[in-house]
Amino acid sequence: MSREQDAGAVTRMVEPIAFGPVHVDPDLILRLQKYRQLETVPKVVKDVARRMAAVAETLLEPRGWTWRGPVSRVDPDGRVLIGDHLHFQSRALARVLNGAQTVTIVLLTIGPKLERRADELVGEEQLVEGLLLDTGGWVAIDALIKDTRRRLAADARTRGFRLTGRTAPGFDDWGLEQQPILFSAFDGTDLSVHLTEACVMLPRKSITGVYGQIPLVES
Repeated sequence: MSREQDAGAVTRMVEPIAFGPVHVDPDLILRLQKYRQLETVPKVVKDVARRMAAVAETLLEPRGWTWRGPVSRVDPDGRVLIGDHLHFQSRALARVLNGAQTVTIVLLTIGPKLERRADELVGEEQLVEGLLLDTGGWVAIDALIKDTRRRLAADARTRGFRLTGRTAPGFDDWGLEQQPILFSAFDGTDLSVHLTEACVMLPRKSITGVYGQIPLVES
């Protein structure tokens, strides 16, 4: 099958991503809180970070979904058509997808439990615990992003493609108001993530992403 045929034969079905246990590194929690030199962090803060990292791992409900379809149009002025119905306007997206034949749209979440518990801790005036637990959620979602990218890159290589970097609504000039268009790729799927009227995802520790697949050797 040629690369052109491969692009045209893309299955446009939504596929779930299965994740195993996610490790939350307490050192990464502290780094996200701007502690550049971990050896200078007070022991009491390190202890709380370790405890909240362990709690975070018990509260994660990682889920993900992908949708893959052909790149139908990419114009220099930023008009992009994915498949036959996903119309976007973004020069940044157009740059990422320049030369791409297919696109994978990703939606990832860690679920609502961690955020609920972090909010409860803040409400109980355990502010440090709540803050570090919430930060542990960002460590976890970053781990999901990296895991997903590794899988997509490996799959792309087996098909003779390279994977682009990730972009999403809210990046550069790609307006967040286009997030509902991206979400429409998952219409009919039982998602555990939804958009508010302000186009904010709930649970908050959820992300979307668009990756292009570009032929390793131009045909």
